[in-house]
Amino acid sequence: MRYNARKDRNQTVMVEELRARGYDVDLVFREKGLYDLVVSGVPRWASRAVGLRVEAKRVGGSLTQDEQEYWSKQRHDNLIRAESAQDVLDWFEIA
Repeated sequence: MRYNARKDRNQTVMVEELRARGYDVDLVFREKGLYDLVVSGVPRWASRAVGLRVEAKRVGGSLTQDEQEYWSKQRHDNLIRAESAQDVLDWFEIA
């Protein structure tokens, strides 16, 4: 169980960069057992807004045991591990 939810150091920069590019970013990292961000935007391949769940990790960071358990239960592909805003932007371009 996640006791001390903290944001990764790179999360603030990611949020600023994504918002500057017009994406909506909701911070949910304080919710126990979830991911860090929900990013919404209209990708080139869709006709309407799509939400992406993002686990922000520093470069080389790994998922905690709780996060691994959460990820193992997911059936959808709109959850990614991102080290930078570019990882999120890449998903919106190619997913």
